Amino acid sequence: MRTLYLSNKGCIGIFVYYSILFITSVSLVIIYFYQGEINDSDVYIYAPLSGLFGTCIYYIRKLYKDCFLDDKISTDKQFLKQSATMIYFVTRPFFAVAFSFIVVIALKAGFKIVATPQSDLNPLNFIYACIFISFFCGFRVGTLITKFENFEITK
Repeated sequence: MRTLYLSNKGCIGIFVYYSILFITSVSLVIIYFYQGEINDSDVYIYAPLSGLFGTCIYYIRKLYKDCFLDDKISTDKQFLKQSATMIYFVTRPFFAVAFSFIVVIALKAGFKIVATPQSDLNPLNFIYACIFISFFCGFRVGTLITKFENFEITK
C-alpha cells in the first residue's frame, strides 16, 4: 500500500491548489470558445488548458480517495518525504501542460507528413483533436511518465 506523506494542512493546500487550477482552466476554455473567431495558433492555448483540467480531475479524485476514503495519509514529521510528496503533486500540472504541447507538435508533424497539396487541414478539427488528446494526456500524466521511464530501445 502506497502512503502519502502529507500533513492535514498540506492535503488541504493541494486540494485548494488543484481546485483553483481546475476552475481557472475550465473557465478559460469556455471563455476562449465563446470569444468568436478561432485561429490556428489558438491550439497552443486550448491544448494546455485541456491537459491542465484533465490532470486536475485525476489528481483531485486521487487525493480524495487517498486522503479520505482509503486513509493512506501518514502525518509523520518526515520533512523530506513530506516535501517530496508536495513537489510531486504541485508539479504534475506542469507535466500535463508540457505533454499537451508535445501532443500538438506531434499531431502537426504527423499531418504535415501525410498531407498532400490537395488536402488541407481544417484548423477547427485539428484544435478539437488536440483538446481531446491533451485532456487524456493530462488525465493520465503519471502513467505517461512511467511509460517514458520504462521505454527502452532494443537492438
